[in-house]
Amino acid sequence: MKNSGTIYLILNALIFAIIGVSAFANPLAFTKTIDFALTAPAAMPEFLATFGGLMVMIGVAIGLAVVFRRHRKIAFLLIVMAYAGFGSGRLIGMLAHSGFDWRNGLFFATEILLILWGTACYLQERKQGHSAA
Repeated sequence: MKNSGTIYLILNALIFAIIGVSAFANPLAFTKTIDFALTAPAAMPEFLATFGGLMVMIGVAIGLAVVFRRHRKIAFLLIVMAYAGFGSGRLIGMLAHSGFDWRNGLFFATEILLILWGTACYLQERKQGHSAA
């Protein structure tokens, strides 16, 4: 599909930005949604740094790759690596700590799908780059 890469980048920019903005807007509701307990007062800044600030800025960085096409290939690669990190961490967490449940299974399956889609976009962008040279 001709616009698959652009759709992938825009979708991921929105995913990361929505996660970040949601974490900033109502951190307690967000933590409850993902069953995440903030057990110490110092945990809130760490939570907001990771789920708020980092996610928003990843969304912004992906948005820049939509605007500046020359950065698309590296954006695809970095998004795939991010989802590989999320997926491997989730799998280890499920195997070693929580067991499998529907929510983690759904997130894991989504991460695998986004890894495969991102890899296909990366390979397509790489192929187009070689044919243009």
